[in-house]
Amino acid sequence: MATGKNLEELLKSAEKAVMVIENEDRQRIAFERVLDHLLNTSDGNLAADDPVPAAPVSETPPMADSAFADEQQRTDAIAEYFGIEPEQVYDIDLSDDNPRLRLSSTKLSKDKASGTREIALLITGAHTALGRDTDTAGIRAAADDYGKLNRSNFMSTMANMKQLSLLGKRHSSNRAVRMKFLGAEEAKRLAQKLVE
Repeated sequence: MATGKNLEELLKSAEKAVMVIENEDRQRIAFERVLDHLLNTSDGNLAADDPVPAAPVSETPPMADSAFADEQQRTDAIAEYFGIEPEQVYDIDLSDDNPRLRLSSTKLSKDKASGTREIALLITGAHTALGRDTDTAGIRAAADDYGKLNRSNFMSTMANMKQLSLLGKRHSSNRAVRMKFLGAEEAKRLAQKLVE
């Protein structure tokens, strides 16, 4: 088992091995795999020709947790994620498996870009709480419903959000959206502010 200076060297080797990867999520996954490989090899060295275990690629998104079979379970999961009481989840429609906002538009920022960012945080947070995937098409539709959609700047607004990761082809009109830790904290603060 690596300890002390040897562990420090392994960490530096793993960091160096993934520096060329620009996507933060992929870099983190690659770092974990490289470090695991280094820790499990007999001498802890990564030769230039050593294969690094690839992350499994799935063509179909994972199924959502079957524990959220009814509306009350979905409400409880979202309340826990946002740090609010279950009774306060009244502004999210959970009547089916796809959570949607039903906030009064006056609760959102008047500025279109800010309103779109708030909608993105809330929708992505609710989907994350339920183990569901989020995509820009769903966020775009909600922004349009609330009159916050700026069609020409929507994707740039989404791409500039440090709280979220956009996955998929850069110029695609519909990309997968993942919540970052920073985003989860901000979404929680926003939800708590909206129910005050």
